[in-house]
Amino acid sequence: MKTNRLHKHLALAAVATAAVVTTSNADVVTWNINQVIPNNIDGLYINVEAQTFGSAGSAVPGWDINPYGTSTLAISWFAALAPSGCVLGLGQGGTTTAVASLTDGTVVSAASTFGNTASTVTAGGWKLNQANYFGFRFVAADGLTHYGFGIMTTGATMGVRTLNSLSYETVAGLAITASSGPPADYDPCATFNPTASVGNNNLSMNSTTAANLVTSCGTAYKANYFKFTAPVDGAYGFNACATNGVKIAVLGGCSAGSSELSCAPCQVSGINLTAGQIVYCVAGGDTEATVLPSPLNIVVSAPQLPACVSAAAAVFGTNVFDNTASTTPQVVQSNAAGTTTVTINKSVWYAFTAGATGAYSFSLCGSTGDTMMAIGTVCPTFGTTFQTIAYNDDAPLCSSGGTQNLASIIDATNGGATGTFAGFPLTQDLVSGTTYYILAGSFSVTGNVTSNLVIDGPPQGLPCPGDYNGDRFRDGSDLTTLLSGWGTAGSDIDGDQTTGGSDLTVLLSGWGTCPQ
Repeated sequence: MKTNRLHKHLALAAVATAAVVTTSNADVVTWNINQVIPNNIDGLYINVEAQTFGSAGSAVPGWDINPYGTSTLAISWFAALAPSGCVLGLGQGGTTTAVASLTDGTVVSAASTFGNTASTVTAGGWKLNQANYFGFRFVAADGLTHYGFGIMTTGATMGVRTLNSLSYETVAGLAITASSGPPADYDPCATFNPTASVGNNNLSMNSTTAANLVTSCGTAYKANYFKFTAPVDGAYGFNACATNGVKIAVLGGCSAGSSELSCAPCQVSGINLTAGQIVYCVAGGDTEATVLPSPLNIVVSAPQLPACVSAAAAVFGTNVFDNTASTTPQVVQSNAAGTTTVTINKSVWYAFTAGATGAYSFSLCGSTGDTMMAIGTVCPTFGTTFQTIAYNDDAPLCSSGGTQNLASIIDATNGGATGTFAGFPLTQDLVSGTTYYILAGSFSVTGNVTSNLVIDGPPQGLPCPGDYNGDRFRDGSDLTTLLSGWGTAGSDIDGDQTTGGSDLTVLLSGWGTCPQ
């Protein structure tokens, strides 16, 4: 253990600050440290960003890497706790854990394999009597991971070694090429470039070697490309307006000549994409003198959830509920203050348009499984929380059925539910003509539920009495709805709060097309 080695120190060496020239090439900082690595159990503790080193970790605050060892055949490496396994592991010749000398031009990035292990003189390993490259990663003062490489010269054995230089990329998350030459040109299609996703994205920017992009809305200077894959069908937006001087374009690809989908000073919107479609959000400065910050914040907005937008129409009365085919979870607001959330698994969406203003109830009593239910007025966008006006998990009023009180009710008291699983009741009247979105599903990730969603409330005052589904016809589907609510208020037409013979008479007397 490294801590055991530290206890062996008889004295702590003072922190040494290298009195050497520090050069900056583009976004890469190079520190010509030129220090012999002692052939002992301590070696050198090195803070890459602060450019300090010493023979004890306690003497080098925030140290990042620690080459050490007494072997003439290998040099060992130790790393700070964050990120764990931050040194090397960039093996050549098929190795994935042993540290090997990197070839000139090796890319050090998030795609590389890192670890804490020994560098040995083996086939494909380190070379004696010459300079060797190695890669590393470390957490800088910004709290983010940066990538770098070092050059170390060995003598006749691995016990003779000099750390010549350390170079790192000042842009968090950006790859760096292990080379003594100038940094490589920015590659818009590089797989290690940062990618964007729905929501807030803090994206590292290359402000030096990136090329300009000529767009329909002018030149985007030092343009950086961020791959984005649409999760669902719909219209998307890309917004970087929190930063001054940004020009945003969305392209169909990353190579030269890729089609432009949209371009604007700092925000584009209404870009229709299909699920799985890949586009590139390109961000650059609006003038040649503009240097955009790194990271740059780009907010990607998604369309409303297609499953909600195309929700099945729920009728006043009884609706069949079956979530067997669903695999979709949805996060919902679970208290009135909007400070807590829960996940409804295997969720199914319904859209219900109130036919009259008043107090309503929504019941899943008699369910064959443990249910959850929520209601709101606006479909959520992809990846966001459903903002609800009522939510319930377990309702004690459901005293019968396959799961008894594990079924859900939403009404003015949530069926008398209290405590952890109560949720919050529907304390507001629904408004006639307004569409409400109901989400019902399972407590369990794998729980299949078959039941009836029963909607009750004030007499609907249908403009065409008996046209339950609103298709302007009174026919067999409406008769089915009436009969399924027989003896309850669920399919009441004449306002007596009971579905019976008088309601059947109204329906049959108006059979056929509703009057205009």
